[in-house]
Amino acid sequence: MIITEYVIEHQFVNKFIEHTIEYPLLVDGKERRIFIWGHEILLPDGKGDFNSGILDLIGTDELGEVWLIEAKLNSNTEWHSNIWQKQIGLYAASLQKRTEQEIVLGSRRYIEKKSAGTIFPPYIKKETSSLSDAFCQWSTYLNYGDMKGLELYDATMNKIKDGNFIQCVLSNEPGYEIWKNRPNDHAYARSYITFNETETDVLLEQNQFKKAIAGNGHWSHETWDTFMKKKNEIKPTSDKIPLLLADTVIPIYEKIINFFKELGWDGNFHANSKAFRFDLQTIYNIPLRIHIGWIDADGQQNIKYRTPYQFGLKFNIDFRHFKRLPDLEIWELGYALAKELAENARYNIRGGEFLIKDNSWTAEKVKNLKWDGEMYRFVTRSNRDYIGLEEEYKDLMEVFRFLERVIKL
Repeated sequence: MIITEYVIEHQFVNKFIEHTIEYPLLVDGKERRIFIWGHEILLPDGKGDFNSGILDLIGTDELGEVWLIEAKLNSNTEWHSNIWQKQIGLYAASLQKRTEQEIVLGSRRYIEKKSAGTIFPPYIKKETSSLSDAFCQWSTYLNYGDMKGLELYDATMNKIKDGNFIQCVLSNEPGYEIWKNRPNDHAYARSYITFNETETDVLLEQNQFKKAIAGNGHWSHETWDTFMKKKNEIKPTSDKIPLLLADTVIPIYEKIINFFKELGWDGNFHANSKAFRFDLQTIYNIPLRIHIGWIDADGQQNIKYRTPYQFGLKFNIDFRHFKRLPDLEIWELGYALAKELAENARYNIRGGEFLIKDNSWTAEKVKNLKWDGEMYRFVTRSNRDYIGLEEEYKDLMEVFRFLERVIKL
């Protein structure tokens, strides 16, 4: 039952989603329809420590069981029995920590059909307002009605809160060794699905939790918009920033995070209401501060393809540690570095008292102004910070070159 035509796992996942739309899973001889409601879910600590992981699929079946599905072709080097501990188990632990708000916002891109090159359920309307609305549409599609959809939504949130998932490997080949070597505890349900275009072979080991489809009714069922308006309830940690970013800005954010990891950042940070920040030591033995977070776009900024209350990206470089020292030479060094960043990457001071690229503003003139040392990308009032414009990548690369030069590795 080896599938040779699936060259990449993305195709394989798409075919599986397509299959679940048309056909039920056959589990222990009984049919179960499953609703895939999340695709490529970003999970903090999903790979341990400070490393986020991406769960391929999450779905709920008509019995209210929640399936965490990780796809692995047999050609993948990670197609190994340690996948239970090193991926799916970590994903399950990470997902259990998420709030309803974070789960709903994490599903939005897929439910609103914004994931490029992905198969979407045809019964989900384009104007779907929330994840609970999507559950109701699926339930109606199965001729169960809205109330059943809300019950399944509540049951899903309860299962996630309790950590009561079916941890599942999806592959193109029977993984006898992988299945045989699964962890021998019975606290978690586990499954192995072998799939081809016409059939699924489902192995399932149930856990000690009782099955339940009825929720306890305390979940809010809020919409994308109302959850987004409550953005202050989401702490801007490194893994949660994408929840509120406009889709076109997320690739820039991912490049920034990958850059700092390659630069040697250990993942530690402090967070406030709009950003997380960390210090990196420079070759001058004075730290440079980095701010990464959300920016509220006003009407002058054109963030393309965003849904309401999605935001742009703050990526600020802060020279405050150079300013705080009484040594005038250190202060002037920090100002010279700030001017270099401004000239190469189109950054400017935050606050607007002066234009740093104007040579008439010397370090001596600036010393007594209120500038705190922080700088952000600024070209014009309608083109500032990072809002998903193609030209931003050039500025970003210049920032990276600057940091590679001054950060002590």
